[in-house]
Parts: sequence; structure tokens; C-alpha cells
Amino acid sequence: MKKLLSFCLKLSVSSALLYFFLREIDLNEIAAKLKNIDKPLFLCGALAYMSTLFISARRWALFLPDNTKYSRLVSLYFIGAFFNTFLPGLVGGDAVKAYYLYKDKSDIGPSLASLFMDRYLGMTALALLGLIAFIGGHGYLRETTIFWAVPAFFLAFLLASLIFWNVNWGKIKFLGEFHKPLMEFRGRRDIILNGLILSMIIQSLGIISFYLVSLSLGFNLNIIYFFLFIPIITAATVIPISIAGSGIREAGFVILFSQVGLSRVDAISLSFLVFLNMVLVRMLGGIEFLRIKKSRVEGEQP
Repeated sequence: MKKLLSFCLKLSVSSALLYFFLREIDLNEIAAKLKNIDKPLFLCGALAYMSTLFISARRWALFLPDNTKYSRLVSLYFIGAFFNTFLPGLVGGDAVKAYYLYKDKSDIGPSLASLFMDRYLGMTALALLGLIAFIGGHGYLRETTIFWAVPAFFLAFLLASLIFWNVNWGKIKFLGEFHKPLMEFRGRRDIILNGLILSMIIQSLGIISFYLVSLSLGFNLNIIYFFLFIPIITAATVIPISIAGSGIREAGFVILFSQVGLSRVDAISLSFLVFLNMVLVRMLGGIEFLRIKKSRVEGEQP
């Protein structure tokens, strides 16, 4: 009953936001824009996004034993991305990855710690990229009403990080196994630095993929806006209050990109096409999930 209620609440949030931002829009106009995209540019955007999953698997490997196969991590990363498309927030796919990794390693604490560090460094890189973009391009936001959105996001993330890393979560019974292996990473500056470098590359490629999607729609926006806004939109969709970020994503694109010249129709079109870009790549994870399931049924090693 609790799970059903939670799902209904998330569905209500997504539905309400989508209705609010779509109620005065001609969907046929959006459909026409999506129909006439530059397909080679859209494909380039999809390939750029796909590359982030391969590099993310390499980052995840930093926090796992050396005997963990990279091919296995790539497989799990694609599967996790597939489930992120349908489950609330971004933690749904991580739960799937944790399940499979636990079956491989039979040690839930280190498995969860590795997943947390992988996700945390990704968010850290997003916050840093947003701050760097703001320092170099704050002039582009001077005439907007969202001038302080990026530094506010960075400060909020910094504050949350300071609180998290200075609280002994191990005192909470069910977090004990997770807390100890997580805290061991604090002394591994080499791993943290390498993970952060990979995260900066991953997030930059992800933002560039969204920029390529906008070009496929014929929009002539400065790429600096994507480095300023995508970190905020991504962070908002992580919050598990909607179905796979639906509604929140569209709201973010409309609120932020409308400040720099995009109409509501254009912003919604960009949001939809960005989501389609991710879904097409993540569907490969669904195929991989079915392959592994079939292998287990047949008694083979996935």
C-alpha cells in the first residue's frame, strides 16, 4: 500500500507539472518540430550520450576490487540506465545495479558504497561545471531573473556535502554496513581525484549531447547556457518526487531556457527530444537485461 501510494503521488506530481506547462501549447506544433530535426546531429547527440555510460562504468570500477570485470560493469550500467527511465528519480536504476552487484560479490556494504561514490562524484562534477560556467559566463545571465540560480545550486550542494561527510551515519543501524566502507574512501585521494576527472568528462559529454540535440532542432543557443542550466535541471530530476523526472524536466527547460530566448514551445520540444535521446540509448540496457535474464534461465554465465 505504501509503494502504491508513493507511486500515485509521484504520478500526480508528473501529471500536474506536465498539464501546467503543456495546457496552452499546440502539441501539433511540437510534433512538427520533432519531425523535422537534423537526424545526423541528433545521432551525434545520442552517441555522445552513449559514451558517457561507457566512461561511467570505468569510473565505477575505481571504487570496486580490481577483479571486477569492466564488461560486467558496462552491462550493469546500461541496465541501470534503462530502469532509471521508468522508475521514480535516479535511484531506481542504482537499486537494480546494487542487486546484481550484490549477487556477484555477496557484500552489500561495499557495493552500496561504490554506487554512492559513483553517483556523488557525478553530482560534484555537475556542480563544479555549473560554477565554472557561471564564473566565465555570468554576463549572459545579467539581464535575467535567474542570475543567482547557479551559485545557489552550488552552495546548496556544498552545504549538503559538508553535512553528509561530517555526520556519523553509521550510528543508524541499517546504515552501518554501508557507512564503514564509504568512509574508507575519504583517505583515497588518488581514487577521488581520478573519479572527479572522469566525472567532469562524463558530465561535459552529457551536456554537449544535449547541445547537439538543440542544434538538431535548429536552435542557435550559446553552449554556455547548457553548462549553466543542465546541472540544475539534472539535480532537480534526481529528487524522487516524479516518474523518471517527467514534468520536472519540462518545467526546468521552460523556466530556465525561456530566460535566454526560447519560446515555451521550443523549450518543451527541446526537453522532449533530450528525453527521447536518452531513452533510445537506454533501451540498449533493456536488451542487455533480457539477455542476462535469458542466460540465467538457461544456466549460463551472463
